[in-house]
Amino acid sequence: MNIDELKKQAQEALDAGDTAKAKDLIAQIKAIKEQEDEKNILSDELNALLADKKEEAKAEDTKAKAETKEEIDEVEKDEVEKIEEEKEEKRSEIKTMKEIKAFNAVDDFEGYIRSQGTETRGLDTTNGAILVPVEVSTSVLELKDGLVDLSAYVTKEAVGTGQGKFPVAKRAKAILATKAELAEIASIDEPLFNEVEYKVETRIGQIAFSNELIEDAEIDVVAYAKRQMQRMVKNTNNANIMTVLNSFAKVDATNADELKRVVNVDLDPELDLKIVLNQDAYQSIDTMKDSQGRYLLQDSIAVASGKTLFGKEVIVVSNKVAPTPNTKTGFIWIGDMKEAVFMAQRNEISAEWEKFDRYSKGLAVGIRSDYKILDSESGKLVTFKLPAQA
Repeated sequence: MNIDELKKQAQEALDAGDTAKAKDLIAQIKAIKEQEDEKNILSDELNALLADKKEEAKAEDTKAKAETKEEIDEVEKDEVEKIEEEKEEKRSEIKTMKEIKAFNAVDDFEGYIRSQGTETRGLDTTNGAILVPVEVSTSVLELKDGLVDLSAYVTKEAVGTGQGKFPVAKRAKAILATKAELAEIASIDEPLFNEVEYKVETRIGQIAFSNELIEDAEIDVVAYAKRQMQRMVKNTNNANIMTVLNSFAKVDATNADELKRVVNVDLDPELDLKIVLNQDAYQSIDTMKDSQGRYLLQDSIAVASGKTLFGKEVIVVSNKVAPTPNTKTGFIWIGDMKEAVFMAQRNEISAEWEKFDRYSKGLAVGIRSDYKILDSESGKLVTFKLPAQA
């Protein structure tokens, strides 16, 4: 059945009030269109490759007919230039088609927002929700908003299924055994990988839109949605990573020397240690000095955060993200975050238009992720309490 017949049936279903059938038919139309678009792009790429082959063969034939070295050199130069020009033209055409497709996807997402969820043309749907176009979701998941994002420090992997096991290379402690001639090679007892079991869960957040935002054509509603999604994804990741960090073994520290002991003795020196502080702990440590009167916290352009403590990068998070425990001075976690936390993430974001209450409406946005401990010996949760000042 062709697209025109499907459109006709969809319109008849709408006129008859059968919205379920209409949605199904529209989904079929979209699938056919996407297949046609994909086929056209692949066909253009194939034609470009075939044209390149044909031109190369033509150049070889022309070269064979040249009678002198000077003629060959001139022919080669002209043919190479011509082939490169044609290749560039083909690449530009394919790039333009891909850019048009990307632009259309973002435009379709804007149409979905401005129609308050009724216009889904050009968008993929799943269980009544739409999948946010990859041109939008990619920049959201990359979190280029300048805010502290703990997921940038952990082992983060995109997973293709909702549940499974993911092998993660671990720090091997095994040694190579000596081997006599013709003897069997000794087996390595220690596993080289941690198999982390994950089960991604859907985590939903809300983005509210006022009527002014939706109706004003001058406002970039896609950029507004993207900013809100970036913040929600960051907050979700940070909260769940903090839950994992809080599950590590605790050690006590009441002064700078005891903090330094955690770095120097309690943790493996091969770890790439980082120090996570909340605002309270940062304020307390920022005023501490060594025996020579120098502040312990140092500025450093060699690390992303710009601050180091005992030569280790300091990551400062909000008190809201890492609350100070009761009766303590602040929150501190020390360890190798890539060895400590595994984050499984599905690389798509779903969105559904909803009325949240009698006053507000907007997008219910969902991401799917899971957060697990990788190596329980890769970090320590510091019970940090400075003695009361006299």
